[in-house]
Amino acid sequence: MEFSQAMLARFSCRRFLDAPVSAAQAKALVETAQRAPSWGNTQPWRVWVAGGQAALTIRQGLVAAVRSGQNESPDIPMPPSFEGALMERYRDMGKALFAVLGIGREDKDKRNAHYANNFNAFAAPVLVYVTVPADQTPYVIYDAGAFVNAFCLAATDQGLATCILAALARYPDVVRQSLPIPPEEKIVIGVALGQADPAAEVNRFRSDRAATEKVLALVGF
Repeated sequence: MEFSQAMLARFSCRRFLDAPVSAAQAKALVETAQRAPSWGNTQPWRVWVAGGQAALTIRQGLVAAVRSGQNESPDIPMPPSFEGALMERYRDMGKALFAVLGIGREDKDKRNAHYANNFNAFAAPVLVYVTVPADQTPYVIYDAGAFVNAFCLAATDQGLATCILAALARYPDVVRQSLPIPPEEKIVIGVALGQADPAAEVNRFRSDRAATEKVLALVGF
């Protein structure tokens, strides 16, 4: 698959098939994503991959935590809200997604079920966690993001689907019960990995992107 094709084909999968992803497949994706750039080639990321029962245990633990009202304690603070154009895009995406899912504005039960499904990683068979050294400045998160982007494109190239989910990182204690991530490492993000369910209408949903003119400034041309 050409790079431009992979960029256009990648999407946030919100329903996975109950089909396994092998350790060899996961390793190959990480090996490809390792080519991502980083400051001075420091490669500050580490990658923890949970499959099988480990992934299921994490998913179940995260869902139980959110449904019980447990306080979130992510290793890296998450934005409490957005403003301006960011909030407009966030709301527009939510409205469009809920329309596809058939979730009405006042349907609190369905909204809560969808929210919990994020913590269930949409039933993905594999969970991929990316961490960075806890003693570094926030800049290493940029490098981790470059790795995650490369990983998701590599997965698309191999016919696999992904969904980058902050929900998977909101309860790090739950994650560490199944993955031996030391306190010296901060969990940045979790990525759901697997095969997309082609029959799921939600997997045909694509979020919009801002017009290039709104994000690009050309000076001196």
